[in-house]
Amino acid sequence: MKTRILNQTPYLLVYSRLLIAVYFIFVAIFKQLQDPITVSLLLIFAVLSDVFDGVIARKLKIDSVRLRQLDSRVDIIFWVTLLYVLLVMENSFVRSHAAALFILLMSEVFIQLFGYLKFNTALALHTYAAKAWAVLLTLSVLQILLGKNAEVIFYVMFVWGLIAQLEVALIIFKMKTSKVDVSSIFKLKK
Repeated sequence: MKTRILNQTPYLLVYSRLLIAVYFIFVAIFKQLQDPITVSLLLIFAVLSDVFDGVIARKLKIDSVRLRQLDSRVDIIFWVTLLYVLLVMENSFVRSHAAALFILLMSEVFIQLFGYLKFNTALALHTYAAKAWAVLLTLSVLQILLGKNAEVIFYVMFVWGLIAQLEVALIIFKMKTSKVDVSSIFKLKK
């Protein structure tokens, strides 16, 4: 029984991000929930859960393609709902950076579509560049929510996001079959 519960921990961490995403929708709808500190703390928890779901799954030797794909899908849902929260709570920042955000969003859509069309399955590459991008995204959002000047970190995040997306596109282009957890274009084994 203890092992069964322990083996569910990575899934619980993934689904916790999905619950936070649902909460973020309520935050965007109900003004009384729009507390930057609460949203920031939930963001930090979500990012930590994203780190530890994979760490725990590998440690327990229960990581699987299904878990990695679920993790990636939930990550997309989480970040899109967070963007929605930012649009509501920090409308002026989002509007003034709409072009960059649109480019990042469309590059993600393109990457997901490209991968799905090529392999007929969801992607779950988890590259190092994408992990670094998640850190930069987190720092950018925290700066924005906490009312700090986020211009520099935002543009660093934007440029790094494009680099991470380009690497993923190159990996998809070079791969012959669908794979998960390809850490870098340089580590890709044909």
